[in-house]
Amino acid sequence: MGALVLTKGSRHLISHFNTEFKGNRLKNLRSDPIEGTSTLIKDVFANGNVDLLWLTNNVQHPHSQRTRDHKCLLPDDNSTGQAHLEVRWLYFLTSGNTNVLTATNHQIIRQAISTVLHDTSYGHIEFDCIDCPTQTVFYADEYDNSGANPVKYMRIVLGTPPMDKLSGTNLSLDQQGGYTGSPPTLVFADGKSDGDGDESGDVVDGG
Repeated sequence: MGALVLTKGSRHLISHFNTEFKGNRLKNLRSDPIEGTSTLIKDVFANGNVDLLWLTNNVQHPHSQRTRDHKCLLPDDNSTGQAHLEVRWLYFLTSGNTNVLTATNHQIIRQAISTVLHDTSYGHIEFDCIDCPTQTVFYADEYDNSGANPVKYMRIVLGTPPMDKLSGTNLSLDQQGGYTGSPPTLVFADGKSDGDGDESGDVVDGG
């Protein structure tokens, strides 16, 4: 969603994906079929003929708290304060629209997720989104060393430039709000606030 990187809705989506692809939910995605079918969820992620839009609209599991459809790749709740989030996300996943997720990147993300669903040595997937001049997907194996035994996980990061302003039905950006207090004071690496690298704090960069 481009300007999706710093919006509340985008962070809400990322939080949902980070919950969906770990713990018991990840276990369900690895072992269970799409609700109401005999087709395993991990098998549809392995199918190169589908994209993330198809998966989003068709992968359903009872662990989703979306009582109307159990689409577990969409947030469980109604994203309070982000009424347009779901419509904007589906727009971004629709390849025929302009300035959205490319077909190539649909497949890169799908395949990375499929790898984790088929390989139980991965403990979870960690998703994020960053500003990037050209839309790019970064993915890599990483390790969580916080416990006694390191746990391998997949990190998937979507780098994307800002999205064009949308004006269609329910496509406008929701109210974002902002800081209510004073902005933080930045302290540079020299420990001073001028950022010139010395320790005096008396002259700014270039002075």
